[in-house]
Amino acid sequence: MSTTPVIFVWPGDLHLEFPDRPNYKTALWMADEVNDLIRPDFVQFAGDNVQHAKDGEWALFKSVHEKLKAPFHALVGDHDAHHDVGAHAYQSHLGATYKAYTVRGWRFICLNTMQSRPLGMSEEQLIWFRYEVDSALARGERIVVFQHHYPFQVWEDFGTAPGMAAWREIIQTKPITAIFAGHTHYGQIANDGRHLYVATRSIGEPEGGPAGYAIVHLDGEDLALTYRSVDDRGPVALITHPRRLILATKAAHIVTGPVQAAVRAWSAAPITAAEARIDDGPWIAMQPGGERSWSFLLPGDTLAKGEHTFEVRLTDANKAEGTDRITFLCDRSGRYNPYPTVEPVVRATKFC
Repeated sequence: MSTTPVIFVWPGDLHLEFPDRPNYKTALWMADEVNDLIRPDFVQFAGDNVQHAKDGEWALFKSVHEKLKAPFHALVGDHDAHHDVGAHAYQSHLGATYKAYTVRGWRFICLNTMQSRPLGMSEEQLIWFRYEVDSALARGERIVVFQHHYPFQVWEDFGTAPGMAAWREIIQTKPITAIFAGHTHYGQIANDGRHLYVATRSIGEPEGGPAGYAIVHLDGEDLALTYRSVDDRGPVALITHPRRLILATKAAHIVTGPVQAAVRAWSAAPITAAEARIDDGPWIAMQPGGERSWSFLLPGDTLAKGEHTFEVRLTDANKAEGTDRITFLCDRSGRYNPYPTVEPVVRATKFC
């Protein structure tokens, strides 16, 4: 694990339209909390930043992203290209519709999946995408892809859209760490046995729970994320090692022996207690590490082969608690064959 992880915030679709709507107030709350509590390397918006691509809506989005102290980037969503496949309004406010940038050895590639309706990508962009992936790998960079459309969206035909066969060939044959998407309104993680796909819950008209934003922690082979909703209070706790089982794509992501679990916190008040437990066992104090971090020895040499749970509990000076709980896999032989799965299962949505 490196000593300097990359941390970014991934808000869901904003769908900004009028200043008196709850989604605009939530977006402003998100910006303030990200500034004061998370302080990430950057914020990446998932697309559908506005509802109808009108000037007044873009002004609302500007008032949100101008509050941010961290750099920001934004994708093109179907609502950002409302009656405008060329996304000219988007470009006039935010610039290029697809791009890439690097942060400490991670190459982040932002795609435009709105080059045809209801979705699609041009041959030109796909050539650029393949070049960006190959160039990043040649430089030894790890790759994360951002795009508005989620490949496993309920009730949407992703496979036959223009350019998607070529997109799938690039995604499936290259070592891409994860693909982050918006569009769904509900949150879901999909593991196809090779790659990870993460859709976060929308800020505008969310499904499956209250609006909020995802916090993503990248550190070498570790990928961890959590969701902070507008209803949450107190510390944010995130287990950054080992990987959650749903996020494991190769043997390096499972526990094969004794290992130091790692926990990261974000808190407005000092943390006064940090505890952990395995498989609903007794709570045990964790060892403090660097700033806002703790460790805990997972006895992978004595745990039974199979799935286990690891849970952490942080208490701040105001007695508020922040928790995180993961399921991880232990196998001392080091064997692991990932299989397709999603979490949670979603069978219906009112938006597609």
